Order: sequence, then C-alpha cells, then structure tokens
Amino acid sequence: MPYTKVKRSELQFGRVLGTGGFSTVYHAIWALATARTTQEVAVKRLNAIETKELEIMSKLDHSHIVKLLGVVDEAPDFYLILELCTGGTLRQYLDTFTMKRLPFTQFLDWMKQAALPIQYLREKGVVHKDIKSPNYLITDGNVLKLSDFGLAKEITQTMSNATQSASYPWMAPELLKNLKLSPNYDIFSLGVVAWELWTTDSPFKGLEWQVVIMKVCGENQHLLIPDDCPQPIADLMRQCWESDWGKRPSIDHVLHVIVDTAKAAAARERLINGTWKLEREIGEGEPGKLGWPCGIAVNHHGDVCVADWDAAKIQVYSQQGMHKFSIDTKQGLEPGTYSKPIAVRVSSDGSLYITDKTQFIKVYSPDGVYRERWPAVSPQHKASNAENTVLIGLTIDAKGQILVGEIRQKYVSKHEQDGTHIASIKVGIAPCSLAVTSQGAIIIIVTGENQCIL
Repeated sequence: MPYTKVKRSELQFGRVLGTGGFSTVYHAIWALATARTTQEVAVKRLNAIETKELEIMSKLDHSHIVKLLGVVDEAPDFYLILELCTGGTLRQYLDTFTMKRLPFTQFLDWMKQAALPIQYLREKGVVHKDIKSPNYLITDGNVLKLSDFGLAKEITQTMSNATQSASYPWMAPELLKNLKLSPNYDIFSLGVVAWELWTTDSPFKGLEWQVVIMKVCGENQHLLIPDDCPQPIADLMRQCWESDWGKRPSIDHVLHVIVDTAKAAAARERLINGTWKLEREIGEGEPGKLGWPCGIAVNHHGDVCVADWDAAKIQVYSQQGMHKFSIDTKQGLEPGTYSKPIAVRVSSDGSLYITDKTQFIKVYSPDGVYRERWPAVSPQHKASNAENTVLIGLTIDAKGQILVGEIRQKYVSKHEQDGTHIASIKVGIAPCSLAVTSQGAIIIIVTGENQCIL
C-alpha cells in the first residue's frame, strides 16, 4: 500500500492514545498541504524507522488491518502516520464491558474479524508475532482492525529475540523457548484472543511473566475454558494452544469453525411475526443453565423470565440470552414443601406471579425478592379439596387481575393482585394453560386433548 513522506511540521499532536514497549501513539491532526485539508490520524512515534515494519506495512491493504498513511523520517523525528480508530483497543472494550458474556452474534463476528487479517498475512507470507487484544483497534463502526507490526516477520526469517513483557500471556511456546519462528505462531495467540472474547477477562491475570512461561512451557498448562463455551469453540481454542505448532489448525480451518458455529446458531432461529430473530440460546451460560423450562414471561425491562422446573427457580435473562439472576421459588414455604414452578407471569409494575403444584400463588418483586403468598383456592371450595389443588395455568388480564387454572377440580379462579378472591369459574375441563382476549374471553388449552377452548 503506498504511503506519503510527511514533514513533522504538518502534524499537530494531541493526547496520547497508548504506549508500548518500543513506541508511543498520539492522536494528531494532519494538515495535508497538497489537498489543503486536514485529517485526524494516529501517529506512532519511534526511536528510529524500523525498515522491516515499514516494508511489511507498505505491502498490506486489508479492511481489518490499520492503514499506513504516511511516514516522517527527519532525525530525530521518526513517526508512522496511521488510520485513526476511535473506539480504542479491544482490551479496553472488554475491560469496561459490564455483562458476563458478549452477545453470541457479536462474539462470533469479532472472532471472525480477528482471524481474517491473520489469513491475509498468511497469504502474504508474514507472521504478525504480536497478536493480542491490545493490538486490535475498534472503529466507530465496531470493526476490528489489527495494528502494531513492529515485531512482524516474514515466515522465512528466524525470530528476533526482541519481545514485550506485556505480550507473554499471548506468546506461543516456541517463542518462549527461543526456537525458530513457526508459520502457525499467530494461531496460538489467536486462540488466546478467542478466550478473551468469550470470557471478557484478561489472560493469566495477576501472574508474573515468569509464572506464565513456567505454566505454558514447563507444565503445558493453558487458560481455563468456561463450561458454557460452545464445544466447537472450546475445542478450537485447545487446538490453537497445541505445543507442537504443526498440530495447530490452519487459519482457514479456524474460519471454517467460526462460520459453521454461526450457521448452527442460525439453525436455532425462531419465526416471530414472519421474520427470523436470532438470539443466543437461553440457558447456554452458567449459572443460569436451564434444567426443564416449562413457563415463560417477559418483564417490564424486556428481560425473559423462565420457570425452571428442575432447579425450582425462575431464571431471568436479558434479551440477548445473558443470565442476570435466579429466583428461588422455595422462598416462603416450609422446609420440605414440594415446589416446582410451572408458570410465571409479570404484572404491569414488574411483580412476578408464580404457580406450582401447591395451592398458593407466590409473589416476587421485579428484582426477585419474595413478597408473599396467597391461596388460590376460593371460599366456595371445601378445605378437603384444597389439599388436592394443583395450580398450572396462569395469566393476567387487561384489568391486571390474576387468573389461575386448577386442573384437578377443573376451575379457573380470578384474583386481584393483592390476593383478594373475585370469582371461581367452573369450566369442567383441566385448564393447563390460560390466556385472555382483549374482550375478556378466557382461552384454555387442555393438555392431551388437542383442544383450545374459548
């Protein structure tokens, strides 16, 4: 890629964007004399022009690699003028990310964007040699771009002993052992970046570089992959971390796995109002992995509340499928009381109403704090019948009234939100699932009878 020889006087320096082992990067305004205009750029200050870095970068032109725009070579001023990426580094983004996991579609997209420049470099016969999250920059369009080619080498060359201590968590064993630079060196580092994208954590956080070397080289230990990581991605990370570089996957294989995983995720799409909506599979992440989901509702924040029969909990997820918190439905019951949530509904104020196989409706605040319980058995039913009550169906009508289906005695009871009983409706069928139309008609589904009755 062609670049321009620039005079130091054409640059107006601003704040420091970042520092590394051998350079400092500034925000700057470049006054282009020929075009009579200005451009915001990043300027990398060097102790001297690295001819190999300049030679390699001048040959590169890829949408996921930071562009070299110009060079200042006027001793003692040595600068590379680079494309400005306003979103900071990938590591900075992950450090400030507040959720436990990236949305699954974003994870796959960024993992692919991190791999594509490595594929391009491989075709050019170049090893970047410093693949890590601080060297991926983010544009204002959320595009990842690989930067910092100060350590890059052509594959035919032997490695340089120059390393950066901050890069040890990403370094492959052959470099740590001072062996010849391998063609698959960057694949090892990409596996670490994939781990960062999944966990949003820093690799080997808090460990000194000597300890990292001992773990990776001496003990063949690697980063712990969380149980909720999809199996194809987890397997790919382990393959990338093979100590024998010849057993590591090719970059083409890495991209193939990413694309196949995305296709598998797309196969879980659900048809909503005639359009396909892709979300991460609910329950994919710990600690909210579902056992037996049997009821679902959406609260006033748009969070998804799922009744989990096996865990005796209500699991609450964001719309992206990220687990937020769990509600223990045994709260408010005597020890040993059988409680498995069957249905969950949310009122207009965000309160959660839950039925199970007891005779009570249990009420929780929007944040999952137990409030109270009240009997769904109406005064018109005998106490002896109350012992055999099994509440399943549950809905809330337009007036905010709670309707509960009792399957053994085959009635629907109606209540105010404070538990005050309004009426009991003898329906003569087992009301397993309920809904109410805008006109107030009750729709009942009868399990096992293939009926929907109004």
